[in-house]
Amino acid sequence: MVYYADLKAAIPPELIPDFLSKLYYVSEALEEFNLTSEERNRVRFRLHPGNDEKAEMIASRIAEVAEKMSHAYRPGDTKILISRQDHAVPFGEDPHPALFDLGELFEYAPGRYGLGAFLTGLMEFFDGELRRMAKKFSAAPYQFPSLIGADALDRCKYIRSFPHSLTLVTHLREDLESVQEFAKNARWDGSELSCQPENLSGIECLLAPSICFHWYVWLADSCQPESRAVTAIGKCFRYESGNLKTLERLWDFTMREIIFVGSKQYVLAQRQKAIDETVALFDEWGLSYEIKSATDPFFIEDYSSQTMFQSAFDLKYEARACLPYKLDTLAVGSFNYHQDFFGRSFSIKSANEEPLHTSCVGFGLERLVLAFLAQYGLDPVLWPDAVRTGMTV
Repeated sequence: MVYYADLKAAIPPELIPDFLSKLYYVSEALEEFNLTSEERNRVRFRLHPGNDEKAEMIASRIAEVAEKMSHAYRPGDTKILISRQDHAVPFGEDPHPALFDLGELFEYAPGRYGLGAFLTGLMEFFDGELRRMAKKFSAAPYQFPSLIGADALDRCKYIRSFPHSLTLVTHLREDLESVQEFAKNARWDGSELSCQPENLSGIECLLAPSICFHWYVWLADSCQPESRAVTAIGKCFRYESGNLKTLERLWDFTMREIIFVGSKQYVLAQRQKAIDETVALFDEWGLSYEIKSATDPFFIEDYSSQTMFQSAFDLKYEARACLPYKLDTLAVGSFNYHQDFFGRSFSIKSANEEPLHTSCVGFGLERLVLAFLAQYGLDPVLWPDAVRTGMTV
């Protein structure tokens, strides 16, 4: 049966993708939904069988999401720093089917993929180039864990701003009866691990949603008399429900980051240099892309104020590579300036006791590989020389 949720006001066109992505979190009973009218003020939805009694409640929740995201929202001017979208590329098909056929891609479940030797080699090539870029900033190489303390994410308000994407970690309680009961009765029921919640520990850690948080925790409650740059690669984890699709959007993905801590002048100068270096690198790889202003995918509470704040102060830019098979773009990198937010949150101070400013530059390696293959295909003969020769070294 089809149901409708009438919204108090039309969803601004630029908010539609973000609005629809949030509806996956309205209820597990939702089966499908879409914004129906040209007026953008009505959502059509269906429910999984046996949930019809929840229709009114779900319609109310959909309207709540729309109201909170649209309330006081004011569109900002998109700033395009560089555009190479008119750069001609020789390929235009979706590379996923060929990658599956060749055994280069294996889907364990939505958002969880295994990559073969060919894709892994391409990822390693791109990361090698990014490591060389990091050396231009004298960024020291670091390694961080996949786990991050819940205290750290609470300290910087990440839990409030992005609750929908968190991946919580637990283990069995240190209790003999709990361990024995779990071993005896825990079973995979076809969709999840069925077990008694009382046998599980509380949440001390989560899977890290970003690399840079680890560095800020490392520096917490300290004085840093000199500006510093570090680089690291690691797995990041962001659960995105029904938005998890192909290599475009993964639950766990590989990120190379360069992180800057220092004065406002220092971190802004390093961010601009990183943008310039990225342009040179992407041009060498022959990518069709653009770099433009962007905002983070905040959840519905304070959505408008958070996104408008980021836009007003140019806090985030994204490198978006073209996906010809979708006539769309995909974010493959970002350039973020946090002002002194993390300096204040983690008490990272300068020699004169002022909170330091931070910036991070990150690149999603699986997305870089996907965008490149979407533009150039799997035959290296079609690839730009810099990539083809780099892969054979």
